[in-house]
Amino acid sequence: MKELKTNPRAVLAGIRNALGVPALLLFAAMTGFGSFAQEQGLSLYMSLLSTILIWGLPGQVVHVELYGMGAPLIAVVLGVAGANARFMPMTLSMMPVFDKSPHNRKWNYFLAHLISINTWTEMLTKGPEIRADRRMAYFLGFSFTCMTAGIMGVLQGYILFESMPQTVSLCFVFLVPIYFGLIMSNTVHPPYLLAFVLGCVFGPPMHLLTPEWGLVLTGLITGTLAYLLRHRLPVLFNKKEVNA
Repeated sequence: MKELKTNPRAVLAGIRNALGVPALLLFAAMTGFGSFAQEQGLSLYMSLLSTILIWGLPGQVVHVELYGMGAPLIAVVLGVAGANARFMPMTLSMMPVFDKSPHNRKWNYFLAHLISINTWTEMLTKGPEIRADRRMAYFLGFSFTCMTAGIMGVLQGYILFESMPQTVSLCFVFLVPIYFGLIMSNTVHPPYLLAFVLGCVFGPPMHLLTPEWGLVLTGLITGTLAYLLRHRLPVLFNKKEVNA
């Protein structure tokens, strides 16, 4: 990645790397969302605008569900903000990648909006391999390709709603979290792996106990346990971080 000597090359490299599993998964997931939005009565215009402005599948699903229920605007805004709150730690952990980039820091607000699971993972793994002054160009090429694939998926799902079984569209929606789970399970850094395993164990019973708060409580409990166990068992967890 060090050979990206110009911004156009960096943009093209980002596009090329996105045109694979990342774009394909977003296209499939957003196809399911487009079908779901059509079922809930959203117009095509609102479905596409929801994708562009929210750009987070859980937040988009909350938006569609609350809209379908006729919830007031403030409830929709708070619901979407709560669902997409997970992007805050992701953004904080990714912004240092652009620390040495020469762009105006005001652009970071725009870059933060483009962050998704795919772009976050891509930049944390490959960002350090790219020259600092080319990272923004690479990120824009990668993220815009992913967003374009998502928009095309929404359009396809919306149009094919009548011929797409609901089970299939819901399966498409869950492809992205499954992909993210596979990425996290691929790490051999013990605290991360422990948090992932504990999440798989605690997730189902917590959802049965309280469907509304099960996901939040699972993340809080398992993340805290992984953190505490890391410091309680330094001999086991004091290993060098390596990504498989």
